[in-house]
Amino acid sequence: MATPGWGVTLIWLLLGLTWLLPVGAEAQGRLWRISAAGVEPSYLFGTMHSEHPEVTRLPPAVERAFVGSERLVLEMVLDQTAMLSTAQAGLFESGRDLEDVLPPALYRRTVEAMADYGVPEPVLRRFKPWMIFSTLMLPRSRTGMFLDLRLYQQAVAADKPVAGLETAAEQIAVFDGMSMADQISILRDTLDNLERFDAWFEEMRRVYLSGDLDALARFSDGMMSDIDPALAQRFQRRFVSERNHRMVERLQPLLRQGGAFVAVGALHLPGEDGIIALLREAGYEVRREE
Repeated sequence: MATPGWGVTLIWLLLGLTWLLPVGAEAQGRLWRISAAGVEPSYLFGTMHSEHPEVTRLPPAVERAFVGSERLVLEMVLDQTAMLSTAQAGLFESGRDLEDVLPPALYRRTVEAMADYGVPEPVLRRFKPWMIFSTLMLPRSRTGMFLDLRLYQQAVAADKPVAGLETAAEQIAVFDGMSMADQISILRDTLDNLERFDAWFEEMRRVYLSGDLDALARFSDGMMSDIDPALAQRFQRRFVSERNHRMVERLQPLLRQGGAFVAVGALHLPGEDGIIALLREAGYEVRREE
């Protein structure tokens, strides 16, 4: 069975950008130093859900910040329990299946698309639409070792404490709390654009590596310009505002301990509701390191 990717991170990259306000020339770079009086500095690193070597290979400044940190902070602790919870939540309970909720033509398109991922129709019937579109949006995995997971495993190997800013249940709820109509709408749009995702993801990787978050936002604006405005508004609230405010609130006690290396999706960083701005509003000095 194909396993779902860490869809929250990817949906943030593919959809969340649509509602970022222009972030300006200051929002350049992936590594940021967080300072406050009386505590050791912490670092904020913007990641991308990718297993490409250019992404998973840390620049020297990032490597030094990570190795020198006392603890790793991720959006979510990426342990086996979280992975199993995500996979289980993406399945219909008995008595209902995918064919019950999709129009016949869309169902057949979905079966054909997921066959390319090695998912046979009897298995696919149990998948909820959000589990399917989060899988289809990801490039086919070769190693499964995307950047956040690599950081997590390196921290565990070094006996470095790992903390999560959200629980698996909270990240699952972002998807599972969507109406079935919204899930179906996104699935249809995903299938309509399926042949373009590899090229989009490649361009996104290139811009991410440049560290130009503003350019990344502009790229996504063009990529997702045809999304339904009402759906976009709902996503803005669920995927951007609510999550960023929650993560910053939970991050601050860890920052007061000092020495944290915080790794979250790169586009949680910029914008008026971005982590950088929210930390500054809370009184922290946040400046670019790399």
